[in-house]
Amino acid sequence: MAATVLFCTDAFWDGHGEQIVAIDPTVEVVRLVGDDQVTGGDLDRINTAFFSPDLFAGRAKAFFGVCLRAPNLRWFQSAFAGTDDKVFDRLRANGVTVTSAAGAAAPSIAQTVLMYLLALSRQLPRLARSQAQRKWDPVTSTDLDGLRVGIVGMGAIGGEVARLAAPFGVTCIGMRRTVRGDEPCETWTNDRFHELLAWADAVVSTAPLTNATRGMFDRDAFAAMRPGAWFVNVGRGDVVDEPALVAALQSGRLGGAGLDVFAVEPLPTDSALWTLPNVIITPHSSGGTLRADRRAIELFIANFAHHTRGEPLINVTSDEL
Repeated sequence: MAATVLFCTDAFWDGHGEQIVAIDPTVEVVRLVGDDQVTGGDLDRINTAFFSPDLFAGRAKAFFGVCLRAPNLRWFQSAFAGTDDKVFDRLRANGVTVTSAAGAAAPSIAQTVLMYLLALSRQLPRLARSQAQRKWDPVTSTDLDGLRVGIVGMGAIGGEVARLAAPFGVTCIGMRRTVRGDEPCETWTNDRFHELLAWADAVVSTAPLTNATRGMFDRDAFAAMRPGAWFVNVGRGDVVDEPALVAALQSGRLGGAGLDVFAVEPLPTDSALWTLPNVIITPHSSGGTLRADRRAIELFIANFAHHTRGEPLINVTSDEL
């Protein structure tokens, strides 16, 4: 068996190289130092790559460029859950097995969802504006106790949302393609989508992007929601028809929204979402915590051990949308 030649960042190797060597003492490494190009000889040697969390802040293009040019790359591990970008299709077309860190950021993202729900229930956007204006403006708030939350996408993130919401007295119903029976709350199949929308006081989308989910939150979906309901999206931006969302918020059909993902990122400065008074925007950062980064790295190290022992890899993804 040929030696594993791992492509990773200098920061990852400096922090975790000893753990990798302990698993496979024969491992060789090609490091991305800054944005430097990898030489042709090293390109030919690379057969394994880890896209670590530190790449997200500016070096992703350089890293993916190397991986797409490495003719012998056979396994690519991402430190993030989503692999619906076209670059992953290109990797798979090159014969690369792509694995993700699905679930690593689920607790962190779920906490962001609870932040949105608490902020919307307590009218935090209005209070923040009043504070900025030095204006004493008491408001009447809503308790989460008794709130009905529909979770579209009952995977790892959706399950964490239901678990964290329960102590607040929130009743959750989840939705997924196939109900397994081990979900932490009542869960319906996708054919009851509009029924779920009509039931919920708040709808949380944690759904992945597939052909079935693309644009699922459209004008009809928002019209089916209860008047004044809240909408939260921490899944994928393209599951939402953004003009329809803006219209629902502007008309008052929706009472507010907490949004972490968008069809175009960064969110264009001329987007109406920036200025709507009942919208909370975060820059695709709901899972951006040190704990989530640690969990993603731990998952790769566990997967590397599986790879070294010739065992099946965890979280293998596909190009089926």
